[in-house]
Amino acid sequence: MNKKKAFAAVMASLMTASMLTGCGGSASSGADSTSALAGSGTTSSDEQINLRFVSWQTDYQDLNEAVAEAYTKEHPNVTVTFDYYGDMTATEYYKKVDLMVMGGEEMDILMTSAFPEHAQRAGSGAYLPLDEYFEAEGVVPEEAYSIIQKVDGKIYGIPGDLKSWFVLINKDMLDEAGLEVPSLDWTWDDYREYAKALTKGEGANKIYGSYFHSWDHYDYMGMWSTYPDNPMFKEDMSGVNFDDPDFKDWLQFRYDLENVDKSSMPYADVKSMNMNYRDKFFNGQIAMLPIGNFIVPELDDQDKYPHDFVTTFAPIPAWGDAEPGTTYTESHFYSVSKTSKHPQEAYDFIRFYTTEGMRIRGISVSAEAGIDKMEFMDMQIEDPTYIDTEALSAVMNNPNWKDLVYANVPTYNKEMSQLMLDQCANFLLGSSSIDDTIDSLMTQGAQLMKDKGAA
Repeated sequence: MNKKKAFAAVMASLMTASMLTGCGGSASSGADSTSALAGSGTTSSDEQINLRFVSWQTDYQDLNEAVAEAYTKEHPNVTVTFDYYGDMTATEYYKKVDLMVMGGEEMDILMTSAFPEHAQRAGSGAYLPLDEYFEAEGVVPEEAYSIIQKVDGKIYGIPGDLKSWFVLINKDMLDEAGLEVPSLDWTWDDYREYAKALTKGEGANKIYGSYFHSWDHYDYMGMWSTYPDNPMFKEDMSGVNFDDPDFKDWLQFRYDLENVDKSSMPYADVKSMNMNYRDKFFNGQIAMLPIGNFIVPELDDQDKYPHDFVTTFAPIPAWGDAEPGTTYTESHFYSVSKTSKHPQEAYDFIRFYTTEGMRIRGISVSAEAGIDKMEFMDMQIEDPTYIDTEALSAVMNNPNWKDLVYANVPTYNKEMSQLMLDQCANFLLGSSSIDDTIDSLMTQGAQLMKDKGAA
């Protein structure tokens, strides 16, 4: 997000927060009432409390401080200290903070970048359950937020920074190929034809029509429109789901894009060169990139990613005959550390941070129920010269939009995901047949679940 626009958004939000404070913090209904309820703790106003909020998002220090300042106007006895580890890299943050939790270091608010990482840590006892705090506040979590995910039946984190997936497309390349912006009901078969048409050149100068990164999402992405939960597990969690025909068909589809059509960046190159998908897209080396909407603030950041083309958008395609409109949606999660000495106050601040705080920060979509997603998209766009806002609005406000939110995310999800990545890599690299790959996944996946006492 452009610093000038970010500052303007912060100032506007701080003025709004000040006005709310002046009139008792009242609000009418919907998301606004959720914000008004946030921070209704029972702490005595004369007890001075400092909350330690540990994050990896060093780029957003000023915005976080603005949220804390707005909160302090309503709660003058509370201060918030932000500590940063990882320098915008969640993986490095986890390495450091997990050790801090294990060592009993006092912290109040911790965060995770997605639910699998959250579930793993919640299951290990790193976070406090929040159900009783919601109940005491008189808030039904499922009514306040569009996503509520539980671990062993309990809530251990409040969602923020909603991340839904779509397809980025270099519109200049579309126009050059004589292609229209894809319709809201396009399919993966359509995607394949687009990828072929958008691929050109040879060798080091080749431009690929498609790019799939090395994350687990890309090994089962087609199933997002056909399977109602985490594609790796049976719906009743009785076993692994790698024998689902759609899993095999999707993996073959990905292989064919890369190795038969040669229209998608080969997995071998992605891994061996440790590719940065941002660089590939902004440098004009790929035309289409399925990715989460967390990338929107970067699309017009000419200082960091100089480029001269317009980015347009399409939904995640439907697989086969599935109904269009479903996309995978995940979120950051904000939790109260088990080492916190002020859990009520930490909960209160998280509630503010994930409601009014999302508007103050203006860098991501709020997970509040009933919000206008484009309101938050617009906050992130400084120069629409480089962004097809009409297509973005059409995708974000798609009347057939359906969020796929995994309910089946066990504490060993990351281990299962790594197993899948390793085995699928063998197939994508040509060292294993698809049938052998699936057999290995079924055998090793079942053993992993057994070892974890789950099957």
